[in-house]
Amino acid sequence: MRIALLGDFHYSRMDGGTAEMLEARDAAYKTMLDAFLQTEADLHISLGDLTHGGYPEEFRYVFEQINGSGRSFIHVLGNHDTYSIPKTEILAITGQQRYGAIELDEAKLLFLDSTKEMNRSDWGGELDERQLAWLKEQLEQSGGKPVLVFAHHPVYDTTAHSTKDKLSIHPDIDIQSALRAKQGPAFYFCGHNHINSIVSRDGWHYIQTAACLDHPAFRLIELSGKKLTIGFVTMEDETLSSHIERFNTQVKGFKPTADAQGLEQDRYLQVGL
Repeated sequence: MRIALLGDFHYSRMDGGTAEMLEARDAAYKTMLDAFLQTEADLHISLGDLTHGGYPEEFRYVFEQINGSGRSFIHVLGNHDTYSIPKTEILAITGQQRYGAIELDEAKLLFLDSTKEMNRSDWGGELDERQLAWLKEQLEQSGGKPVLVFAHHPVYDTTAHSTKDKLSIHPDIDIQSALRAKQGPAFYFCGHNHINSIVSRDGWHYIQTAACLDHPAFRLIELSGKKLTIGFVTMEDETLSSHIERFNTQVKGFKPTADAQGLEQDRYLQVGL
């Protein structure tokens, strides 16, 4: 099984952007989407903030290209995705589910919705009681099969910056009690904090992925036999960096993150199962 995993994409309609900025934006995002979608994988997954403002036209731009690629694609909601319209409208545009599970022979995949709805003042994460109970039940039922959880927000006090305000699922929400229900290999993939980070603790491996505008790359997850490997594919294009530099500081609400690549151990992981 092979999964291509995209961090925070932040495609923006860029209100007020100059013609030069919009041209650079279009070139950069096309290059990144092409690199991601042309990579062979059983699933292509976005960790949320696929859009920057959560506007219908932003979703339509991205999904027109995704739907035309023929790839099996799953979008996890991010806080920026939910800023402008209700989640029901987002799901109607994208054809996605808010949260759910996929049972495969090799592993169980769980997809969470950790976002608030149309709340620009609080970009932190949450899970309601119904989703928490569902998560715990899914983990209990998985037995010793590897489980891969995909969410936008990190679990508090795991990956880089996850103890800072609004940079995790709120610590008052006891997601850890649900995670402790898992016996066997367990992996939690997230974005939100715009920096690569991998932390292994209490039987779980927490893998956080940087934003594409900071580190134009995506993760590749490969599960083969008794081994799970997580690597990186850099989106190499001689003009990509220069295109990004022409508009990224002008996207309102986006601030480039220093040291987004993290250390070597934050980009690669291999785990025996």
